[in-house]
Amino acid sequence: MLTQIKFLTKLELCNLYGLNKIRFLKDKKEKKKAIIVPVIWIILLFFCFFYIGSFSYSFICLGLEEIIFTYLIIISSILVFVFGILKSAGLIFYKEGYDILCALPVTGRAIVASRFIKMYVENLLIALVIIMPGVVVYAWHMEPTYLFYLLSILGILFVPCLPMTCSILIGTFITKISSKINYKSLIVAVVSIFMVFVIMYGTLSISALEEVKIETLEELFSVGFKLLKKMYPPAYWLGMAIISEDILQYLLYIGLSVGIFLLVFYGISISFHQICRNLYSNLAKHNYRLGIVKEQSILVSQVKREFRRYFSSSVYVANTIIGPIMSCVFSGMFLVMDIESIIGKIPFSVKINNIVPFILSGILCTMTTTSVSISMEGKNWWIVKSLPLSVKSILDAKILMNLLLLFPFYILSEILLIIGLQPKGFEFFWLLFIPMIFILFSCIYGITINLCFPVMDWENEVSVVKQSASAVLGGMGGFVLAALCAMGIGVIQSELVINILNIGICIVGGWGIMILYKRNNKYFLRNLG
Repeated sequence: MLTQIKFLTKLELCNLYGLNKIRFLKDKKEKKKAIIVPVIWIILLFFCFFYIGSFSYSFICLGLEEIIFTYLIIISSILVFVFGILKSAGLIFYKEGYDILCALPVTGRAIVASRFIKMYVENLLIALVIIMPGVVVYAWHMEPTYLFYLLSILGILFVPCLPMTCSILIGTFITKISSKINYKSLIVAVVSIFMVFVIMYGTLSISALEEVKIETLEELFSVGFKLLKKMYPPAYWLGMAIISEDILQYLLYIGLSVGIFLLVFYGISISFHQICRNLYSNLAKHNYRLGIVKEQSILVSQVKREFRRYFSSSVYVANTIIGPIMSCVFSGMFLVMDIESIIGKIPFSVKINNIVPFILSGILCTMTTTSVSISMEGKNWWIVKSLPLSVKSILDAKILMNLLLLFPFYILSEILLIIGLQPKGFEFFWLLFIPMIFILFSCIYGITINLCFPVMDWENEVSVVKQSASAVLGGMGGFVLAALCAMGIGVIQSELVINILNIGICIVGGWGIMILYKRNNKYFLRNLG
């Protein structure tokens, strides 16, 4: 069995983040495109290291060095847990290759073990990125003993175990329940999104449990530790064990993490084949009757096909619908919160009505479906290429599907903002028009990026939706652009200048939409795949 686990793990990890593909690519142009992905990750890692290092240094300056590791462990654990819920089912029970594995002389336990290890490696990288800068900053300023280095480095290896195990357990429970009913993928997506919002709400609630009047650093220290214990006690155990070099408490955390990890692994490995059979098998009924045959236009048929493809993937839905939902939550805040008092605490003057259109645009444009819609065709792309359809009709369907998906959230958000902000004159016009420009631009821009960085030979949807270059560049392009515009508009006080800039942004945005749209429609799609 160990040989099976070793072989399957090697297969799972050989192309982690597409490194194996970059290694063996022969086409120089394709290799240059593939290298852009790790370059982007390196830049993001640099900024993350700088931010976490500054965060840790600020605690040392305040004399709160004992709380550094507890905070960093909690941050990394939350990231592992939230991302794990969204992708655990897709990684553990993904369909591609299951039929081949079932025919091979390998046990379900070996398959589950290899996929557990792959997920652990990905989560370990997250923990390293978050915690290692804190270790470096703390070691540089505090000059601890050699035992500290041993405990901190070994401790990082066990940080992902507990949150990863809990996320897998929840993801498996959702998958197992949904596998026995219809609309499996949609139900998994809805429950996964619900769990993410429950976690976010719980975190905010814990932070607001007490009205804290911070007068001294000692009070801040005690309140901080009290909140950390309530949020995630194991992080407190490990953080304090590393700082105080408490071996007993350290072993307690490791024993708990490894014990729960092995228990969940054993439970999933027992029911692995049964869950997969429920997920990927269909009961054929012989009661089909031909109804009324309706004729539809090519665009309508293609849009319906796009929606069917979208709702067939829980990972796809969960990662692209959170932004639009958050836009409604953001808009609803203006009905229940005193925004003016919050704005009053900002050190510089800013008029909320001027920046809200850009904030709403950024949230709505986070991770558009078009940024990965071509890649999601995968190995079925040959079917689309073989149809007697123009490039324009294929891409128009993908854009229109994204617009129809965002439209209800846009309308609801606008209604809530109009009631909450009561804009007048140009403010009302910009609140309606600017998000429309950004939404249309982000949808077309997503198609452009996906045409530049297609991933058609994927084995798991997670690698496309979460880890591809098009997901990062295309999915976050509209958000970044809207954030930059919000920061620029926010520091300007003159209404005349703001209106002129908004007109310029809309003109440039419309010009960009036309340029990208025409460029996309000239692309030779048969070159893909």
